[in-house]
Amino acid sequence: MNYYDLPRISNSDLSAFKRKLLGIAQPAYPKALAFGHCLHTLLLEPELLGEVPPDVDGKLLYRLHQSVLADKRCRWYLRFSRKEKVQLFTDPDTGLDCKSKLDVLYRRHTILDFKTTSTRSLPEFVQKCYEYDYDRQAAFYLDAVGGKRFIFVGIQKVKPHALFHFEATAADGFVGYGRRKYKALLRKWKEVHGA
Repeated sequence: MNYYDLPRISNSDLSAFKRKLLGIAQPAYPKALAFGHCLHTLLLEPELLGEVPPDVDGKLLYRLHQSVLADKRCRWYLRFSRKEKVQLFTDPDTGLDCKSKLDVLYRRHTILDFKTTSTRSLPEFVQKCYEYDYDRQAAFYLDAVGGKRFIFVGIQKVKPHALFHFEATAADGFVGYGRRKYKALLRKWKEVHGA
């Protein structure tokens, strides 16, 4: 069964549920989503990429791919880790069945997640991680596998196409705050859906 068809709650489902609760429309960024999807596929499952869609900047796509491969740490993790790892779990507090799809999982304890970004510095990228609920994502994924370490790799879409390594588990309170957020959403989900 396809990951997206599994009848379980993902972090993306929690994002959509939060927007619904707050009456916020789904943001429409089709070009950015298509680009991010292509880059993830190129990095993690290159055999599945096929042709680059016409609305995706192929030159930039391959430039960012090379930036990641030029990074010694990223190259090492990509070589020695499991990629696109699907993890099914049940939240112990609510009994709700959940799912996650991890970009990179190393030895069941370290997770890397790639994000494209237009930010110009590491502090700016970290701020976006808070704004976009990446703290919730980190906690959700860590709890899915009993992980100990979570690293976001921001891939700069603008020159100089630098990489920003943000070790979320080393940031004071980041994962704990994200955990409280996803647990609260799961409790509300159970209240609303009765499941």
